[in-house]
Amino acid sequence: MNYDNFHSRIDVQKKIISFKNFTYRNTLKLINIVPKTNRRTVLDYGCGVGTVDFYLAKNGSNVLGLEVSQKAIAVCKKSAQAIGVSERCVFASTNTHIIKKFDLILCSEVIEHVKDDKKLLTKLCDLLNKGGYMFVSTPSVNAPLYKLGLLSNFDKRVGHLRRYELNELVAKLKSHKLKIIRIDKKEGILRNSLFVFSELSWMIRFLKGPLSDLVSFIDEILVRLIGESNLLILVKKQ
Repeated sequence: MNYDNFHSRIDVQKKIISFKNFTYRNTLKLINIVPKTNRRTVLDYGCGVGTVDFYLAKNGSNVLGLEVSQKAIAVCKKSAQAIGVSERCVFASTNTHIIKKFDLILCSEVIEHVKDDKKLLTKLCDLLNKGGYMFVSTPSVNAPLYKLGLLSNFDKRVGHLRRYELNELVAKLKSHKLKIIRIDKKEGILRNSLFVFSELSWMIRFLKGPLSDLVSFIDEILVRLIGESNLLILVKKQ
């Protein structure tokens, strides 16, 4: 997949998202469980457009965002300048050689894109301080739309090589001596539809404040009734 093409239409971000931002609220909820003392240095592996990195930097973290797309890296740097967090945010290619270790590592919607997920987890564990935390999120095989056979084109378009069953992912993480802190099953069929079907995605920009809370509340009910589309796991290195 050409990730520069995927990020070809991204704009420079000019403000920090709120804790209840519709797109990132599930991610931020889990990350904010991590004590601030364990968020001083952060590695975001596959940082995309850097939105979560700016949020963390504004809250005192020093963040290194790594991304395969040079287009995304360029926009991240411009966004960090526009927001005023460039002193706390550095962005570089995933090929960058890193020797330091981090208090917190983010691997959000990345593991399903790499051929060798075991190798990636080994690499990230080596970069994590003892007692440090890692956040992992990935698509679930339990997604209602996936079970209905409606996500094949989407998965191919965005470069998904696989989806994960919860026990499979937990076993992979535990095999790297990572302790499970919390597991969240999120994104019901309503929320998932907004993100995977382009004809509905325009609605996301209007989901703010009480409306974002309402849609998220309904979606949580749908997760319990017919299953989750996304797995979010917080682990700690022993």
